[in-house]
Parts: sequence; C-alpha cells; structure tokens
Amino acid sequence: MTRSPSNLILLLIAILLGPLVMADAARPALVQSVDVQIPVAPLPVTIAGKRHLGYELHVTNFRPFDVEILRVDVIDGGSGQQLASFSGSQLAERLSRVGARAEGAERQRIVAGGRTILYLWLALDAGATAPTKLKHSIELDLMRPAGRERTAITDLMSVVRTEQPVALDMPLRGGPWVALYDPMMLGGHRTSIYTLGGRARIPARFAIDWVKLADDATRADGDPEIVSNWHGYGAEVLAVADGTIVDAVDDMQEGAKLSAATGAIALENASGNYVTLDLGNNRYAFYEHLKHGSIKVKRGDRVKRGDVLALLGNSGSSSSGPHLHFHVADAASELSAEGIPYVFRNFEVLGAYEDIEGFTTGERWKSFPAATGKRGMELPAANTVIVFP
Repeated sequence: MTRSPSNLILLLIAILLGPLVMADAARPALVQSVDVQIPVAPLPVTIAGKRHLGYELHVTNFRPFDVEILRVDVIDGGSGQQLASFSGSQLAERLSRVGARAEGAERQRIVAGGRTILYLWLALDAGATAPTKLKHSIELDLMRPAGRERTAITDLMSVVRTEQPVALDMPLRGGPWVALYDPMMLGGHRTSIYTLGGRARIPARFAIDWVKLADDATRADGDPEIVSNWHGYGAEVLAVADGTIVDAVDDMQEGAKLSAATGAIALENASGNYVTLDLGNNRYAFYEHLKHGSIKVKRGDRVKRGDVLALLGNSGSSSSGPHLHFHVADAASELSAEGIPYVFRNFEVLGAYEDIEGFTTGERWKSFPAATGKRGMELPAANTVIVFP
C-alpha cells in the first residue's frame, strides 16, 4: 500500500515528538512514611468457641518528623473480607511506644526515629474458617513542618500459620481456678517484650496465671497476707504432656507474707523457682513461682503426663499472691523465646470475672449460662473460672 506524502509527514512528526510528550508526563509521587514489620506470623487458637489471632505490628518512623497513625484495617487476604478496623480510642489502647510511655491519643503519634507496637487480638466470627493470609491497611498523617500530609500503606501482608496448637492435659487438678490474663493490658504478660541475645521477643504472649478460689470466691482461708493461707498454695503441679525436663531450678526462698515479695527484683529471679518441660517440635512448657524445696524432677528426667513436678508457690516476682504462671514458647530459654498458643483437652467453665480488677477487688465471679459448661481443645478465655478433671 502506498502512503501519501502528507501521511508520511504526520508519522514522522509523531515519531520525533513522541519522546517529548512522554517526558512531559508527571511521574507518580513517591512518599516515604514508616517501616512496618510483623515479627511473628499469627497461629489461630480457639477460645470460647471462636478462632483468635494474637500478633503484633512493629511500626518504625525513620522520618525526621512525627507520624500519626489514624486507622488500621485488617482484611482477609484471600476473600477480601474486613476482619477488624481500629481508629480513635480503640486504636490508641492497642498501641504502645517502645521505651518512653505515652497515654491516650498520644499513643497514636510515633516520634521521629521512634517505634510503636500495635498489639492485635482478633476474634473471628463463630464457625468462621481462619484466613490463610492477612492484609493490613494503615492510614497515617506525616507531620511535616509545613503541615500534615495524609498517606496510606495498603498492601502489608502476613501469612497465617496452619499448624495446630499443641494439645495439653491440665497443669493442676480440680478447682475452681481462675485463668488470669488480659491480652490488651499494657505491662501484662501479653505485651511484655524482652530484648535478650540481640532480639526483642514476647515469651509469655499466651501466658495464664492460675489462682485457686474457694466456692465463695475467696483466695485465702483467713488473713490473705499469709502466703500459706491461700487455697492454691502447695497444690500439685502436673506435667501437661509426656516429655523431658530441660530445666529445674529450685534456689529461691519464699517469704511467709505477701509483702516479702514486693520491691525490685533482678530479671533472672523474676520467675522464681521454675521447671521447663520439652514437649517436642520446638515447644516448651514453663511452670513458674513454684514452692521452694518442692521440685521433684531434675534436668534430663523423662516424665509422663499427670506426673507431679512440684508444688504451687509464691517465689520470685509474685506479689499478687501464690499462683502458677504457665505458658508455652518456641525455645527452652525463659525470656529468649516467642510465646505460642496451646489448648487444653478438657476443662469445665463455671463463670468469669469481667476483668482482672474484679478479681483483685474480691468480687465474686459471674455465671454466664451461654459460656459455661464443658470445653475441649481450647485455650480458656481471659479471667474465666474453671475446673480441671
């Protein structure tokens, strides 16, 4: 086909001017904001009939000015369904600055060069299948000297682990026992980070403090200041599975009164007398605050589920009274390990406290008919009162 001279001229002009037109097009703006890391991918665990995901987002501000987190959405990375959304006070109460403390809405601001941690504890709808991956959307303001600039991170992904939490027998007999923990309490087990060996970890992410109660909800028979008056003091502590003892330390005396356990204590002594049980597959059970002189096992011993390991005590950092601190982690070191979820095969729920404060002030637990009864293959819900077989 023969082209006309005019068509050839137009084609030549287009070829010559094309690069100039492209050069005039504006490039997409690149906006630096924050670095977001998820150190430990979540592993679903069933609590009160619902699947739960407990994990953290570490948000670091490398900019020379402050950044304010406005909103965080958590989305099922497969289906696109929104699982949770946090803003305002609901977001602030889940945030904690590293190092310097902040309160209220100030928690949403990450200072220049600072880091903030978002603690997530998500309950999925009853009967819902756990997602295989999560997508996070974070809306924030850059507090530039010239004014605020709104931006967002929209494709922060995390896998969801698919293995099953380790299933355990009871660490104690009978009851009633209250399972004390608060997954959102700053300074509690769930949010306590330890930096040892060059890494920051949360060893007690799924820890429970077990305190024995009487049927009238009292913790002690007589003066509660006297350690030996507590109902749980001296209770037998049991192996939750067949395994090998990898540590058994029984070198701390206990005071006769609760006041003897107050005051500063060295980090290496905080757990008191303790036993560590190797459950296999890089899972370790920790029993802490045991009674001095009561530990019946030594390093290297093989034990069977239900064997008596020690007696419940009040050693170490245990000013709240005699209790068993129990958790499972992915390494044999008490504080240099990541806490992982676990479930108990059988227990019965009698009721619950609305929060830890209700327990502390001596209120009686409440019975919630829909939540009471026999449970299996679950982690007890926060502050529930249960009986072990």
